[in-house]
Amino acid sequence: HNRHTFIANDMLVHNSVYVSFEPLFKAMTEESQKKFYTDEKKLKFIEDFSRDFLNQQNNEWCENIYNPRHGHSYHEFELESIQKSQLVDKKKKYIKGVVWMKGKTYDEPHMSATGIEIVKSTTPKLCRTILTDLIRDMMFVSPNYKDKNEYAIYFNSILAEKKKEFFSVHFQDISNSVSIGDYKKYVIDDQDQLIWAPKCPVSVKAISMFNHLAHKNGKDNLRITSGKIKYYYIKTGPKASDVSYFGYPAGTDETWFPPCDRTTCWDKNIIVPMNRFASVIKMPLLSPTGEYSLSLF
Repeated sequence: HNRHTFIANDMLVHNSVYVSFEPLFKAMTEESQKKFYTDEKKLKFIEDFSRDFLNQQNNEWCENIYNPRHGHSYHEFELESIQKSQLVDKKKKYIKGVVWMKGKTYDEPHMSATGIEIVKSTTPKLCRTILTDLIRDMMFVSPNYKDKNEYAIYFNSILAEKKKEFFSVHFQDISNSVSIGDYKKYVIDDQDQLIWAPKCPVSVKAISMFNHLAHKNGKDNLRITSGKIKYYYIKTGPKASDVSYFGYPAGTDETWFPPCDRTTCWDKNIIVPMNRFASVIKMPLLSPTGEYSLSLF
């Protein structure tokens, strides 16, 4: 179920509590808003308020709930972190712009992510770097632009630089990592022709393509059916949907490897995840080629 509490060793265990202070600052009197008009002053207020009042008050509230029921509260509330902003894609998939963490203050927001591409080891390192830079820009630079068209022009220039770098590196630098599983279960034939069983995983499709081409080129000694591999997207026909996967053992590069479809790699590894977060903060989605359309603002 979707509850955030459960019983463990006869104790009620719960997750962290998330509190937004933005409504509080907006509800303040004009005089108080002038007092807390900078991020630094807001941060200091939240830190002091939590330490001097909120933590203790939360503990007292829990005691008032448990004591009449002949129980004891083991809750210990304390401020864990303060975020300037946070993007939530789905449960357990989010990015936090941390400005305070367990007593340490950051001059610039420190990005902390859970469950998304910028922290997944399966995502190519270059893609993690590009996504981190773009999302950081979207979270912390875009609010400084009053003119959205002006920001779109600026963001498109940054995106163009990233795309140029992406298209210039070796294919291994933009290949995803994945582990092979149940090869024999899903591959019916990988020599004379490629035949897969239904619901064949991407990893198996990718490496079976490698084994198939290795066989055709007299390289059966390179055959691989387990372990970790890398893969990239390849074109199999003229239509946009004519896309498949090619896997290979990391560090290998044979002349018979099919060309990497960098356009699809760019779309799958950069544009798709960027659009998930753009939709969260109500910004226009990037086009498949990777740019904001000014008319959408």
